[in-house]
Amino acid sequence: MTDPLSDDIDEDLWNEASGRADAIRRFLKDNSGRNSAANIARLADELDLSRASVFRLIKLFREGGTVASLVERKRGRPVGHRTLDPAREEIIHAAINKHYLKKTRPSTSQLVRDVHADCLSAGLKPPHRRTIVARLEDVELRKRARRRGEHKIEKAVTAVPGTFRPARPLEVVQIDHTRADVFVVDEETREPLGRPWLTLAMDVHSRMVTGFYLAMDAPSRLSTSLCLLHFVFDKSAWLKERDIVEPWPVAGLPDRVHVDNGADFRSRAFKRGC
Repeated sequence: MTDPLSDDIDEDLWNEASGRADAIRRFLKDNSGRNSAANIARLADELDLSRASVFRLIKLFREGGTVASLVERKRGRPVGHRTLDPAREEIIHAAINKHYLKKTRPSTSQLVRDVHADCLSAGLKPPHRRTIVARLEDVELRKRARRRGEHKIEKAVTAVPGTFRPARPLEVVQIDHTRADVFVVDEETREPLGRPWLTLAMDVHSRMVTGFYLAMDAPSRLSTSLCLLHFVFDKSAWLKERDIVEPWPVAGLPDRVHVDNGADFRSRAFKRGC
């Protein structure tokens, strides 16, 4: 099943679906579900669609209830789809680490030549220059600048210590992942299974934990999403299920969410989920 918030959804298609969702929400609110011919005609005129298309979109929105349910999928290869075989992917990444990320600052053209030479030596077809450049852009900018001795760039992308004081609760919530300093062991054999990952959301103003997600799996869009849901919703039922009598009076949508440069936070899926 396709992820409804997947990064392969084109930005223009997403924006179009957002506009349609807003119009349909207003329509359903103003007309209390009465789909009279005149009301449908006005909505069709607003969206510049046929009446049949409007009926279809209303049905989709009622079933899905989200912007993603109205996205028109484009045919063809999804954005970000990788078609290279693992062998050539490995050659590109090895060349970037071995030849490009050096203090001598070799050029991109030299990197392309190195990759082509390594592929030919391995009996593989060299990838296109654009493919190599795309993999190069996957490398974190700060790491690339540090390895290549590009001090101005490294300084520009490095956080500077300072003070940050929101005026009220839920104005800014920060989310991050950390590996818990504890080992989980097997219930029967007592063999260690590993250390769990904690995804934590904290209100910057009050310094109060607003929600969390704990799992053995490495951080991902799923763990981030479940942490978001946990801090947005009322905690009463969650506490009752665990026989916890202490109150946890935190719930609601934040004005802003601050995150670091992790891959799961940079994804379109995370932004659209927010």
